[in-house]
Amino acid sequence: MKRILGLSLALLCALSLCGCSELKQLRIETADQKLQIEKLRADNQACQEALKQAQALLAQKESEIKVKEVKVKQQSDAFREMQEAMKAELAGKQVAIQELEGKLTLTMVESILFDSGRAEVKPEGIATLTKVAEVLKTLSDKEVVVAGYTDNVPISGKLARTYPSNWELSTARATSVIKILLEAGVDPKILSVAGYAEFRPVADNASPEGRAQNRRMEIILTPKR
Repeated sequence: MKRILGLSLALLCALSLCGCSELKQLRIETADQKLQIEKLRADNQACQEALKQAQALLAQKESEIKVKEVKVKQQSDAFREMQEAMKAELAGKQVAIQELEGKLTLTMVESILFDSGRAEVKPEGIATLTKVAEVLKTLSDKEVVVAGYTDNVPISGKLARTYPSNWELSTARATSVIKILLEAGVDPKILSVAGYAEFRPVADNASPEGRAQNRRMEIILTPKR
């Protein structure tokens, strides 16, 4: 009887120890599971934050694209309007229009604007610039540079008293053009003037034809910064 009782107690102890061991293992596994869940929650939160940032960046890029598309359309519209306004001058090759990398350049030969060695705009030139002004008045998102250029022939004689060099002549001519545009109603805040003398030629000054190409006026339109 005592032996049976001893065996029973031993069995109960063994079962108890076994149960405690299983309980301990379950607790360990439960703790591990909780850690995994917390890690997954943290990873999920990080993913959500990354997703929000990606969505915000996408929205910003889409907005920038829309702004660029509007600017491109405005530039194209300005190009077409300038072409329409300058049809006669373009046909007579007195004016050239170029659109490149967001910049619109209107180039006018000297003969349409000025007499040789003079900075006063001729009546024919005033009429042409008035057409240009009508287009410029519709543009509020552009900066306009009026730039004068000459050939490499030095100024001499009495003319040198007024214009000691081609720097003075090119700048005076550009300023005269600016004044015509202002009188026609162009916003002065979008205008600036530049004179480059003979130092930015577009043709060889060795020939009369090349020098004629270099004696020019440019009206350059660029997007506002």
